[in-house]
Amino acid sequence: MREDGRSSKFAQAAALLPEPMKAAALSIDRFRAERVCELRLRRGRWFTAVLPDREYFIKADGALSDSPENALTVSAADIEHTFRTAFRGSVYAFPKELSEGFITCGGNRVGFCGSAVLTDGALTVVKEISSVNIRIASEIPGCAAELYEKAFADGVRSLIIAAPPCGGKTTVLRDLCRMLGNSRRVSLIDERGELAAASAGIPQNDIGAHTDVFSGYPKHEGIMTAVRVMSPEVIVCDEIGAPQDLKALSFAANSGVELICTCHSPTLADLKRRPVAGELIERGIFRAAAILAAGKVTGLYEL
Repeated sequence: MREDGRSSKFAQAAALLPEPMKAAALSIDRFRAERVCELRLRRGRWFTAVLPDREYFIKADGALSDSPENALTVSAADIEHTFRTAFRGSVYAFPKELSEGFITCGGNRVGFCGSAVLTDGALTVVKEISSVNIRIASEIPGCAAELYEKAFADGVRSLIIAAPPCGGKTTVLRDLCRMLGNSRRVSLIDERGELAAASAGIPQNDIGAHTDVFSGYPKHEGIMTAVRVMSPEVIVCDEIGAPQDLKALSFAANSGVELICTCHSPTLADLKRRPVAGELIERGIFRAAAILAAGKVTGLYEL
């Protein structure tokens, strides 16, 4: 596999795995490896790779198959190894990540599920981990160039980007941030650490020369703080939808800040039905919407 940002993220994902899963992942042929969105482990079942077209079973030699026959099986020890490696060997040093069900490693998101432990009605710990999903980040400079040129032909304006899961939203958003941040003051609200992949305060991804990163902030708090302390021209954030996001994004828009956000949704009609996104569209805060499929723009709409 060539040594670029995408292959580096794939190698980082593979490094979380035990042998022989690591060897199998690194043996997937280059064309398919570059298209892997997720690597999944399910206890007592099989090791799989999710590509844009479907989910495949992975064999020891890296071959991808529609059948589980001869595919690698996942043991409790495999799950434990991957889980503890993702948490740097100290699970309880990350209480927030434990309660939210994911941790970010080098920009890749490692999600997990199992048996929930509740304290006073709130989820605090997940034990008996049954599945791990490593979602691989894609840094593809230039992938958003066409959208940038079309959406901002008459100047930067608030844009919402929608796509189904694994539709390329985060990859396209990161590249828009890079282009915008090379000429404007951008505040990037990187709640999950997937966009900038900051380490010791230094972004590991190219997110623009004039971009300030709010890493790990809850979206609504990051947005409000950015407006108050960084005087951004543009705020960029991923996956809006929580009730608190509505107030924060409205505050930013009313302060004269342009918004570039994403939302899970397959169509414009569905997007308009989403409680937060739909309300922001109804208020005229977003001026345009882009619908993606597999990282490609399938529609750009004036709102």
